[in-house]
Amino acid sequence: MRLDKCLLGVMAGCLLTFSSYLKAENVTIDGKSYQMDRLIERQIGPGTTYLRLRFPEIPLNVNMVITDMTNEYVRVENSVANESAKGTEKIVSAASRLSAPGHKAIAGQNANFWAVSSQSPDGKLFSSQTRNVSIRNGKMVTECNMSSEMAFGGPLQVTGLMSVSPDKEVYIDYCLPSVVLRINNGIALYTVSQCNKGVHPDEIGIYNSFYGAETKFRPISSELDASGFYQLADGGDATEVILDLAEGEEWIGGRFINFTVKEIRNDAGTGTLGTHDLAIVGRGNGRIKLANVKVGDTVSLKYAFQFSPSSSPVYPLVETAIGGNLLMMRDSEVLSLCGASDYDSMTYSRSLYGTSDDHKTLYMMVIDKSTDPIYGKSAGLSTAKAAQIARHFGCTNMMQCDGGGSAELYVTDAIVNKTTESTPRAVANCLMVFDDSPVDTEVSRVEIDYPGDVISLPLGATFTPELLLYNHYGSLLGIVSSDYALKCSDGVGVVEGNTLKASSIPAFGTLTVTYGDKSVTRQVSVGGALSAIGSVTSDSDEGVLTLIPSVVSSGWPVKIECPLMSEIEIYSLTGQLIFRQSLDDVDSHMINSPLTPGMYIVTAVSSKGRFSTRLYVG
Repeated sequence: MRLDKCLLGVMAGCLLTFSSYLKAENVTIDGKSYQMDRLIERQIGPGTTYLRLRFPEIPLNVNMVITDMTNEYVRVENSVANESAKGTEKIVSAASRLSAPGHKAIAGQNANFWAVSSQSPDGKLFSSQTRNVSIRNGKMVTECNMSSEMAFGGPLQVTGLMSVSPDKEVYIDYCLPSVVLRINNGIALYTVSQCNKGVHPDEIGIYNSFYGAETKFRPISSELDASGFYQLADGGDATEVILDLAEGEEWIGGRFINFTVKEIRNDAGTGTLGTHDLAIVGRGNGRIKLANVKVGDTVSLKYAFQFSPSSSPVYPLVETAIGGNLLMMRDSEVLSLCGASDYDSMTYSRSLYGTSDDHKTLYMMVIDKSTDPIYGKSAGLSTAKAAQIARHFGCTNMMQCDGGGSAELYVTDAIVNKTTESTPRAVANCLMVFDDSPVDTEVSRVEIDYPGDVISLPLGATFTPELLLYNHYGSLLGIVSSDYALKCSDGVGVVEGNTLKASSIPAFGTLTVTYGDKSVTRQVSVGGALSAIGSVTSDSDEGVLTLIPSVVSSGWPVKIECPLMSEIEIYSLTGQLIFRQSLDDVDSHMINSPLTPGMYIVTAVSSKGRFSTRLYVG
């Protein structure tokens, strides 16, 4: 989309012009109503929509991806940096590496915090390894830090976890995790403390392919070094059990996975995995628990996740999992822990994940604290306020992942938000949405890239549409701004090539774009002109629109009553659409009045027609 008249002058000033006629609505944050402009609302693949939002009053830039997990062509994976438990990778690089025909990365966002070398006591040994749980395609990368490496107070009642089940249900909630071993279907269960990191005295640790085939296992000394960091032990005091997946088994969280013992190494601890699937290393008490294991035995591993442990526990199978540092919102309630630390309560750049109450919708959300060269300054936000924005879109449960310079959102082929650094940084892992539909390059439909139902243009503005091309599956094939035919209805303006020059007087009509044998028609409002907003009252007693009250202060709640309302609109007296909200055929609904004093026209759209009345804002 190009609005050439708007783009003249300073970009930051241009943004204010955008806000005056792009799709706007109000969002309540801490009891105050804020204008939110949808600058971009674009389907980027099957079941997946990208939103760029602007809150001019704060000011704030927000980027979101909302994914319908019920779409058969959607797949969500945890992208682990270069398939290794240790290291970082740029999200753009990971998206390219993991994309293939029939499996294209269309969105990605950074996930876990990770250890850095300056953080004691574990930074030197575990640098660039994810904190909290990380599971990719059913295989654990790192555990939930429930033992010696417990971070952020531990997952239970603090951090929350996020998982995706094989049937694509998304869980974000408090979680009681466990990692246990069972030998030859015995009754005893032995706790595993570390995954792909190291093994402390008296613990059991495990290693798999994410650790590396030739990287030596790491026994950790009981003593810290002079700077307070973990240091390696010499080894020789451990038992190493080397295993392969049993026939027909596969990696998955939430149930026991069976392995067959291939080798036992005594007086060890610094061996390597080689070509095998799993290594179990026990030291001290952990070594005693492995004393009776023999080659050929069956050892079962289970990493389980009990979500909602204090209410109605849920035990899903887990194909994908990531962990953050704070559960921000639960059952639509913003949690008090959002204000418990300076990190969570300050205005900051944020990386957030959410889900709907039915676990069928995934929300990926990045909030900037930076100045975007196009969209202007963004002040950042606290976790509590960020959760309230997500709630506006139907999110009920939300957690925070690594923010600051790591907060990045990838859409289609690039990072779309302005990070705090000059270039987007490499991260330890990210959650990625894939389009898994069959390869199909035939254009099935076209859409004009413009948020909202009506294209609203200032008087005399020029508008060059960008056209979104989709195939039969809803995959975005490309965006074009030329090689199409443009036609508008009488009075709207004049078409010159690929550009509409809007009328110099208010007008309402249509704009049609034709690309090959496909076309799309959208309504156009020039200078705030309306189509028909209906009469102030209806001839039917059943259709009267009532406002309670009809005279209010700015930002105050107003109750709208009208039978079977499917939509509410608010217009200025000049005809400018300033608010629209879809409803589910309700008879009453609450809104907040506009922030600017004046008289407005409120319109209710129902199965009985369109009904309008006046609202006075003092």
